[in-house]
Amino acid sequence: MSKQPEASSVRVKIYDREYAFRTTGDPDRLLALCANLDKRMRELTKSSGSVDTLKLAILVALSLADDLQKIQEELKKLDESVSRRALACTSLLDRIIP
Repeated sequence: MSKQPEASSVRVKIYDREYAFRTTGDPDRLLALCANLDKRMRELTKSSGSVDTLKLAILVALSLADDLQKIQEELKKLDESVSRRALACTSLLDRIIP
């Protein structure tokens, strides 16, 4: 029976609000994610002038979702390219090696 990692408490500040999280993952990773979220919210505030926290959070979430979708599409293209090249290599080897 595998033992669950022990959860640790992490206090963070995002857009001037403090939050307490419990994580079984790497606390430093959580801190870095929260810092990135805070940075994105502040950058969006500067560019849009928006101060509504909920609106900012939604806009940042949409931006992150767009980034993720672009990366997934690029990964799919790369995977397809590798598959085509692997098939071409296999075909070439089949002709060379009897």
